[in-house]
Amino acid sequence: MSWSTEVSLSKLTMPQLLLVRAKEAPGRIAMRYKKFGIWNELNWQQVAERVKYAALGLYQLGFKKDDKLAILADNIPEWPLMELAIHSLRGVCVGIYASSIREEVDYFLDYCDISFAFCEDQEQSDKVIESKNIANIKKLIVEDGRGMREELAEEDDPGSPVMSWQTLLDLGRELAAESPKLFESLVAAGHPEDICTFGTTSGTTGKPKAVMLCHRNYLEMAYLTHQNEQFGLGDDYLSYLPYAWITEQFYGIAISLFCGVVINFPESADTAMSDLKEIGPHHMIGAPRVWEGVQSQVWVRMDESYPLNRWFYKRMLAIGQKAADYRMRGASMPLGLALGYRLAHLGLFRPLKDVLGFLRLKRAYTGGAALGPDTLKFFQAIGVNLKQLYGQTEAGITVYQPNGDVRHETVGKPLTGMDIKISPEGEVLVKSPGICKGYYKREDTFQEALTPEGYFRSGDAVILVMMVISSSSTASAM
Repeated sequence: MSWSTEVSLSKLTMPQLLLVRAKEAPGRIAMRYKKFGIWNELNWQQVAERVKYAALGLYQLGFKKDDKLAILADNIPEWPLMELAIHSLRGVCVGIYASSIREEVDYFLDYCDISFAFCEDQEQSDKVIESKNIANIKKLIVEDGRGMREELAEEDDPGSPVMSWQTLLDLGRELAAESPKLFESLVAAGHPEDICTFGTTSGTTGKPKAVMLCHRNYLEMAYLTHQNEQFGLGDDYLSYLPYAWITEQFYGIAISLFCGVVINFPESADTAMSDLKEIGPHHMIGAPRVWEGVQSQVWVRMDESYPLNRWFYKRMLAIGQKAADYRMRGASMPLGLALGYRLAHLGLFRPLKDVLGFLRLKRAYTGGAALGPDTLKFFQAIGVNLKQLYGQTEAGITVYQPNGDVRHETVGKPLTGMDIKISPEGEVLVKSPGICKGYYKREDTFQEALTPEGYFRSGDAVILVMMVISSSSTASAM
C-alpha cells in the first residue's frame, strides 16, 4: 500500500483527498473508537463508504450546496464522518460546543442560518428541539436515540423532523444502489476554495463570529505542519478536545487525511485519560490545565508514597531537570549527565510514562493559554516532548517550538511558509495559507482586521525575543 504526501493540494478538497486515500490504501486503519469497553476499527474504505452513505442520505433530504448543518456532539467518530459528508455536497459544517447552553445554541442556529442539525444524544437534541429557531431546521439527525422513542417513532414519515443516524445511512445506501456514480460526481464538483466549515471565535469582545474556512486553508496548513513536524504514517492521535475548536478540526480531520494519522476516540469525555493509557498515542494536544492536572496527579501519588520512594523520585527528577536544560536548547549533555539520565529514565521515567500512557509520545502540544515553566520543564524532564503552539481560528497554527529550541518564555518560531510581522504597537500580524475567507455576515469587521498589505491583525501583543528574519523570529506572547 502506498501513501503520498506530495498530492496536489491546490486542486483537492478534503472529500476528494478521502477518496484518494480509500483507493490507495483501503485496508489501512483510519479510526478507532471505544464502545462498551471494546476498541473498534474503521479502515479508509469503510470511512469513505460511511461518508458516502451519509452524504447521499443528506442529498435525499434536500441538503444542497452552501446549506449549513450544525453538529452538537462530544468526540465521536460520527462527527468527522458527518462533516466530510457535508463537505461532499459542498455544504458548510458548523460545530457547536457540546457544553453550550440553549441560549448559545439559539444564537448559532439563527446567526449561521442552520437548516439541518446532527446531535449525539437526547441531551444535545433537546437544545435544538427547544430552540426558538427549531422551525428553520428541516431535519434533526440523532446518533444515539436512547430516551427519544417518541421523537423517533415516526422517523420514516417524510414530515418527521427527527431521524436516526442509521436511517440516514440506510437512505443513502438505497440511493447509492440506484445511482452508483452519483457520490463521486458530487465530490468531483467540489473546489478547494469552497467554504467548508465555520469556526467560532471566543466571543470575549462581543457576540462570537463565524470564521469562514475553506478546504485549502486546512490542507495547506496540514502540509506546512507536516513539513516542520513530520507526522508518521499510522501514528496514533487521541481525539478528546472539542471538534468545535479549530485545532481539533485541524488535527482530527486534515492531518489525518494528509498524513495518515489514526484518530482514536475515547468512550466518553470522562474516560479520555484512562483510554489514553490503552492507546498510548504518538501525538497529543492538551490545554495547559490538562498538563497541569497530570503533573498534580504525579505529585499527589508521590506525596502518598513511602519515604524511600519520595527520595528516589526527587533525586531522579533533579537529574531529569538538568538533562532537560540541555535537551530543550538543543545542546549536548556532559557524559556523566547523559549516563545519569539514562539510568533515571530506565528506573523511573519510562515506567512513569507507561503508567500515564505517554510511553510512545513523539511530541505533545499545548496552546490557548500560557503554560507554567515548572510544568513544561517537568514533562521535558521525564522525556515527554511537550511544546507550545500559537495560532488563531482566523489564521490557523502559525508558530511552534521546534525540537531543540523549547523555552517557556516563548511560543516558538513561525512555521515554514508563514509571514509574520510585529507592528510598531507590538501586535502580531500574520499572512499565511490559513487565513480565512472572512466572517460570516460581518465582512466589514473582517476587513477592519486586515492591514492594507493583507496581514491579519491577531489582537495579540508580543515581546520580540530575537529577530533575524520573519521566518526565524522567536516571539513571546503576553
